[in-house]
Formats: sequence, structure tokens, C-alpha cells
Amino acid sequence: MYLYGLFCLVVATLLGLTWLEVTAAGIVTSARHVAVRYAGVALERAQDDVMESIATQIAAGNTNGPFVAPTPGPLVPACSSPPCAFSIATSVALAGQTQAATNGNVVALNQQQNAGVGEQRVAAILTATASNAAGAVLATASRRIVFRVFLVPPYVALSSADEPTAERSNVEDFAGTCDGSAACGGVDNRIHALVRCSNPVAPDACAGVPDLPADAFASNSWQNADAASSSWSR
Repeated sequence: MYLYGLFCLVVATLLGLTWLEVTAAGIVTSARHVAVRYAGVALERAQDDVMESIATQIAAGNTNGPFVAPTPGPLVPACSSPPCAFSIATSVALAGQTQAATNGNVVALNQQQNAGVGEQRVAAILTATASNAAGAVLATASRRIVFRVFLVPPYVALSSADEPTAERSNVEDFAGTCDGSAACGGVDNRIHALVRCSNPVAPDACAGVPDLPADAFASNSWQNADAASSSWSR
């Protein structure tokens, strides 16, 4: 009887320890899932930050680059109010710019080179890392993107971004790839330039005067450091 009771106690202890291990594993897994979500949100913020940074550089007169990536930020609490279980750090690396070189591994199609637009391309790789209160990294997320940049507001627009898969997929540049032809189903994703009649002295003189086409398209090869050859779904 004593041995039976001892046996039951041992079994109960083992079951208890197993339950604690399973519970601990579940807590760690849940924490990592939350950390992944925090890292994903941080990527969105990093994308906004780099767009704002490039726009500020252009507005300040740096119209032809080379542009500079935002300085990597320190670990910051992921929560709006303490205490917070997670901290986030983000960084941005510029992977290529059309003005930086004439030769490269990808081609930017139909950039609008009219002086009133001055379209260019900039590629970037964003990284966000989520850590726990002890500093241990729980999740890391990255995103590779291509921007269209201009001499005039809004200065920067997103052209493409890779999908969140494990494969380092090629970041394709959607901009300027279609010209309205039947092969593109009538889609035209180029930027068009028009000259509009303006007569401050006699505004009525411009009544009915159509805008004049002023397109100056150019395609050029440029170095996008993340343009690896691999499959990518749009």
C-alpha cells in the first residue's frame, strides 16, 4: 500500500513537472508570436521613417542623391506606457539608387525625366528586432522595398515591397512597367508630364487650351543590391 502511494506520488509529480514544462513552452511560444507582431508593426513605422527621411533630403536640395538612410535607433519600449515586456530596434540600409551608378543588375523602366518630375528609384532593406526585458531577441523581421522618388511633392512613393516569406525574394519594381498597351490590359503605370496654359495677366486666354504632353521617359540600369534571381508572386 505504501509503495502504491509512493508510486502515485511520483506519477503525480512527473505529471506536474510535465504540465509546467508544457505551460512554460506555451508562454515562450506566445511571447514570440506577440514579438513577431510587434516587429511587423515596427517595419511599417520604419518604412514611413525612411520615406520621410528621403523626402526631407530632397526638399532640402539634395535632389540627385546619394541619399542617406536614417540612423539606426536604440531599443525602445514597444508599449505606449510602462511596464513593457518587449523592446524594439529598427534599422534601414539603402540597397541602391538610380543616380549612384549607370550600370547595375536591374532596370528602372520609363522614369519620367521631365524637369518638373525628375523620377528616380531607391531600394532599401528594413529590419526590426523585438527583444524581451532581459535583452534576449525573440523575433526579427525584414522587408525589402523600392521607392519612386521625385523632385516635387510628395517626393517619395512606394513602388514595390516583398512578401513576408522565408525566401529572400527578388524585389520587383512595378513602376513604369506598363504603357497602356493591349499587352498590359490597358494599364499605364507611368507618370505623365503635361504643360498647362497659364496667363496671369489674361486668364481667359487659356480657356479651352488643352494641356500639352511633355513626357521625357528614360529607362536605366541600376544596382539594387537585393535583386537576387528568384521567384516572386505579385
